[in-house]
Amino acid sequence: MLKNIGLTGGIACGKNKVADIFHELGFYTIDSDVISRKVMEKGKIAYLKIVDYFGSDILDNNGEIIRKKLGSIVFSDKDKLKVLEEIVHPAIFDYEKKLRSQIYGKDDKAVIITHAAKMIESGSFSNYDALIVVTADKNIQLERLIKRDNITIEQAENILDNQLSNEERLKFADFIIDNSSDLDNLYIEVKRVYYLINQINYGIKH
Repeated sequence: MLKNIGLTGGIACGKNKVADIFHELGFYTIDSDVISRKVMEKGKIAYLKIVDYFGSDILDNNGEIIRKKLGSIVFSDKDKLKVLEEIVHPAIFDYEKKLRSQIYGKDDKAVIITHAAKMIESGSFSNYDALIVVTADKNIQLERLIKRDNITIEQAENILDNQLSNEERLKFADFIIDNSSDLDNLYIEVKRVYYLINQINYGIKH
């Protein structure tokens, strides 16, 4: 059965919107990016390890981690990025396990979609029953990224060039959702995968 499903995709592919639609259709969703902020809150285990390694210069006046400052440090140093990921990823996964246990405790037939940006890069995709990859045409990604973040095309291309390509991600996909078009088409794509998962799990015919 496919009850514990991962969802990932490149920047500006719309994975958060896809997760929202799955939630509307009746699946439970867990946002790993939200959890990453939680495990880095002041006093949490990941927080203590991060401050111990990176020092107090990354903290604001309230002692909370300035995520942008930390990001600028690791963005230009792959060794430091690796250290950060080795601290944060296990803490995120432990938190997610607790959330899933709570959900399954209330609904033993629950299908849970966990979405994260670096699910393939971190290797965490192997923790799921199946992986959904959201993709989009590269030119569409660039357009959305430029508009969303108010950046130049050169900056947008640099961001995409520093990520896995869509082609590389698709090698790991059990299900593919193409978000190269409009919202109406995205709903159709997500519903198609939603029905496929239900058919595999419960033999529901639509």
